[in-house]
Amino acid sequence: MAGSANRRSATWLRRMLVTSALTTGTFMGVAALAQEAVSQDVVAEDAVAQEPQPAPGNEIVVTASRTATNGLQAPTPTQVIGGETIERQAATTVMEVLNQNPAFKATRSPGANATNTSSPAQATADLRALGGQRTLVLVNQSRVVPFAPASNLGVPTTTDLNLFPTIMIERVDVVTGGASALYGSDAVSGVVNIIMKKRFEGVEVTGQAGISQRADYATQRLGMIAGTSFNDDRGHLVISGDYSNNDGMDDIYTRDWGRDEWMIVSNAQRTVPGAPGFGQPAFIISPNVHNSLGAGGVITSNIPGLANMTFNPDGSIRPFQRGSISGGQVMVGGEGESIIKGVAQVPDVSRLTLYGSIYYDFSDSVTGYIEGGFSRSRGFLDGIAIRLANQAIARDNAFIPAQVRSLLPATTQTFNISRIAYDMGKNYYDIVNETPHGTAGLEGKLGGSWKWDAHVSYGVNNYSAVTLDNPVSANLAFAIDAVRDPATGNIVCRGVLSGNPAAAGCQPLNLFGEGNVSAAARDYVLGRGESKVKYDQVTAAANLVGEPFSTWAGPVSVAVGGEYRRETEKLTADAIGAANGFLTAGNAVPYDGEFKVKEGYVEVTVPLAKDATALHSLNLNGAYRYADYSTVGGQSAWKIGGTWEPVEGLNVRVARSHDIRAPAINELYSPGSNVRNAVTLVVDGLTKNANIPQNTSMGNPEVGPEFADTLTAGLAYRGTGALRGFGFSADYYKIKIKDAITNLSTVNIANLCSAGDTYFCGLFSYGPDVSTPDPNDRIHTGLTAGSLNVGAFEQEGVDMTLSYGTSVGFLGDGGRYSLTGSGTYIFHAFVDSGTGAPPVDRAGENGWTNLGSIPRFRGNLSQTIGNKGWELTLQTIFISKGVQDVTYNTLPTNTINDNRVPAVAYLNLFGKIFAGENRKLEWFWAINNLLDKDPPPTPYSILNFPTNGQYYDKVGRNFMIGARARF
Repeated sequence: MAGSANRRSATWLRRMLVTSALTTGTFMGVAALAQEAVSQDVVAEDAVAQEPQPAPGNEIVVTASRTATNGLQAPTPTQVIGGETIERQAATTVMEVLNQNPAFKATRSPGANATNTSSPAQATADLRALGGQRTLVLVNQSRVVPFAPASNLGVPTTTDLNLFPTIMIERVDVVTGGASALYGSDAVSGVVNIIMKKRFEGVEVTGQAGISQRADYATQRLGMIAGTSFNDDRGHLVISGDYSNNDGMDDIYTRDWGRDEWMIVSNAQRTVPGAPGFGQPAFIISPNVHNSLGAGGVITSNIPGLANMTFNPDGSIRPFQRGSISGGQVMVGGEGESIIKGVAQVPDVSRLTLYGSIYYDFSDSVTGYIEGGFSRSRGFLDGIAIRLANQAIARDNAFIPAQVRSLLPATTQTFNISRIAYDMGKNYYDIVNETPHGTAGLEGKLGGSWKWDAHVSYGVNNYSAVTLDNPVSANLAFAIDAVRDPATGNIVCRGVLSGNPAAAGCQPLNLFGEGNVSAAARDYVLGRGESKVKYDQVTAAANLVGEPFSTWAGPVSVAVGGEYRRETEKLTADAIGAANGFLTAGNAVPYDGEFKVKEGYVEVTVPLAKDATALHSLNLNGAYRYADYSTVGGQSAWKIGGTWEPVEGLNVRVARSHDIRAPAINELYSPGSNVRNAVTLVVDGLTKNANIPQNTSMGNPEVGPEFADTLTAGLAYRGTGALRGFGFSADYYKIKIKDAITNLSTVNIANLCSAGDTYFCGLFSYGPDVSTPDPNDRIHTGLTAGSLNVGAFEQEGVDMTLSYGTSVGFLGDGGRYSLTGSGTYIFHAFVDSGTGAPPVDRAGENGWTNLGSIPRFRGNLSQTIGNKGWELTLQTIFISKGVQDVTYNTLPTNTINDNRVPAVAYLNLFGKIFAGENRKLEWFWAINNLLDKDPPPTPYSILNFPTNGQYYDKVGRNFMIGARARF
C-alpha cells in the first residue's frame, strides 16, 4: 500500500510539473517534458483524469521546428500556454490569457477598442508591440482566414482570435522569434499556433457568469465539448460550441478615476504674455479637463460684445466660462463636461464559435481528417456626439437670436461658432464578423522515420459594419444654412429655397442653445451607413519529414514542403460612405483585389554530438523558404541556429533568421479617401501655399515587402535530482524590421519634398500659378500618396521565465504548490516613422499615442496551492513605471508639466472546488483586479481618452463564477 501511495504521489507531482510548465509559458523543452510524462505508466485515478486530455499516444507537435523530435532541439524560443490556464482564469477568449503574457501588447482588445470604430470586438495577437499584422496565427500549424475591416483608416489585416472556442483548445504555442522560413509571410515577430483537441471522450459542459463591482461589465458564457472514438478506436470525433456575451462598460463617469477627467491639453497660450498659460509647458496633463466647444454653442469670432459668448437654451447669451488653459477642443477647468461624455470605455461584445474535427485511421500508415467551424462575433460601440470646432454661420441665418443679430457689425457677413451637440445624441457602431472555415487533409507514414501530410483549406470572412445616427456631412451643411422663406415666413434650408436638388428633404437645424434641435432636423442630418467585406482564403500544402541518413553523431532530420495560397478581398459600401460622406467614421470606398503565392521550403537538423539522444547533445538547425508572389515576385526567408546541452538539464540555444511580410491586399489596392486642406510646399525654390485635394491613405500596387532580421540567444534549465520541479529560462532577442509599410501624412510628405527629396516631390501634381505674372511659375495642385516602404523598427530585449513545483504533504491528498512566472525587459524599441526624422526609442513609453510604444518591463507571476479537492491561484501582473511620451521635454516646443507614469501591479485570484469521481464536477471562480486598482492617467491626446486600455484595467474589481461538469 505504501509503495502504491508513493507511486501515486510521484505521478501526481510529475503531472503537476508538466501542467506547471505548460501553463507558465516556460521557454524550455516543454514538449519533451510532456512527452516523457505521458509515456510514464500512470494509474487511472491520477491527474490524467482531472481534465480532458488527448488520448495517450498523440504525437507531440513542436511549432518552432518541423524536424525537431522534441522541444529541446528547436533553436527558436517557444512558450507554451496550456488549456488548464484558460480554464483556471475562467477566460472566455484565448486573447485574455495571451495578453497577460509580457511579450504581447493588447493593441486590439476590449480594453483598447473604445477607439476602434471599425472592429470593436476584434482581438488580435501583437507580439513585441510591432503590430498584429506581423504576428502569424495558425491553427494546428495551418493558416486561417484573416479579418479585414472595411475602413480607410489603415486598419491592419490580421487574424481575429474570436474564431477559436477556448473549450476546444489543448494548448497554445508561442514562437517568439522570426519563423518565415517555416511558415511564410507575416511570421516576423513570431507565431501563435493554437493546438486544438483531436481526441476527447465524453461530454463537458461549462457555464459561467460575471459582473463588475459597479454592476456593469456583465458576462455570460455557455460552452460544450463532446467527443467519442469509434470503429475500434480508429476514428475520433470531437465537436464544440462556445457562446459568450459581455455588456461592456459605459463612459468615464461610471468610475471614480473617470470622473477626474484627466487629459493632456495643448497650451496654446504659452507664448501670450498675460495669458493663464503663459510661460508654462507646451502640454499640460491635468484633471478636470472639459470640452471647450460648448454644449449650447460658443461664438469663436473676435466680434466685440459677442466673442466667447455662449447660448442658453432660450437663445439668450452669456459669457462662456472658459478654463484656465485651452488647446484644440479641450480646456482645463471651465464649464461643461468631458469631450468624450457618453462614449463607451469598453464595447459590448458577443461571440459564438462552433468547431469540430474528425480523424480516421484508414490504415496503420494513413489517417484522414476534416476539421473546421463557424464563428460569429458582434461588437457594439457607443460613439461620439457631433463636434463642430469652427462652424461658419451666415448673417441671414433665421435662427440667430435677436440679441446676437443686433450686435453683428454691418460688414460681418458670417461669423463662426463651436458646438458639441450632446442634444443630438451620439453615433453607434454595430459590427458583425462571421467566419466559416474548414480544412481537410491526410497524414501518414512511409516506413522508417518518414512521415508526410497534406491538406487543403478554405475560409471566408464576412464582415459587416453598420453605423447608426452618423452625421452626413452634406446634410449637416444644408441644415445649418437656414433662412426664412419670404413667401411663407417659414424657416427653411437655403438649398431647398434655391431649388438645389441635393438639398431635397432638408430640415433646418437650430444650433443656438442646447435642446433646440427639432426631431425632423435630427433625422435629416443623421444617417445610416453600411459597408461589407468578403475576404476569402484558399490554401493547399504538403510536407514530408524523415531521416534520410545518419552521420557519426546520429540521424539527420530533413523536412521539405510546398504551399499554395490565394487570398481575395472585395469591399462594398453604401453610397454615402463610398463617397466619404460621413462626418466622422463609417466611410469606406469600395475596392477589390487579390494575390496568389507559391512557396517551397526545406529544413534540416544535423546532430553534431556523437550521441544526440543522450546528454551533452549538440544540434545544428537550418531552414530556407522561397515564395513566388503574384504581387511582389520572388522572396526568400531563412533561419539558422543550434542547440547545446552542456550538462544535464541545461539547454543553450541561438538562432538567426531573415523574415518577410508581403503587403496585404488593402496595402496594395485600397483607394483611400480624399480630403482638401491647405498645404505649404517649396516649389521650384519658392514657398507656395495652396488648398489642394489630397489622398494619403490609399494603397500602392508598387509597394514591396517588409524584411526583418532577428537574433535570439538564450538558455533554459530544468532541474534534476534535488532541483526537480525547478525551471528557468532567459532569452535575448534583437529584431530589426526595414522597409516597413506605412502611410505618411501630408505634412510629412511636404516637408520631405521641401527638403529636396525628389521622390516625394513627384507625389504632388503641379499646374500654373495664376497668382503670379510669370507663366512659368508652378504651384502644387494635388497630392496622391499610397503605402510606402519607408518605416523601420528595431527592438532589443530579454524574455525570462521561472517555474517551480513540489508536493506539500500538509495540504492533504495530492497537496501541491507551484510557482510560474514570466517577464520581458526591453532595452530599446526604436521606431522610424519614415518622415526623415531620427528614429525614436519608445522603450519605457507607457502612453498609447505612438506606434511601437512599450513599457520597459512587464511581468506575470502565478502561485497555486491545492490538492485533489480544491485549488487556489494568486496572480500578480506588473507594469513598470515609465513616461507618457519619450519625446516630451526633449525640445522647448514639446515640454509637459508631468511626464511620469507610475508602476502598477494588479492581483487576480482564481479558485476551483472539485467533486465527484475523478473530479468530474468542478466549481470555479475568479476575482480580477482584486484590490480594485485604478488605472494611472495615460491620456490619448488625439482621441481624448484618459487611460491606456492596452495595458491598464479600466473596469476595476470584477467577479466570475461558474461550473464545469464532465460526463
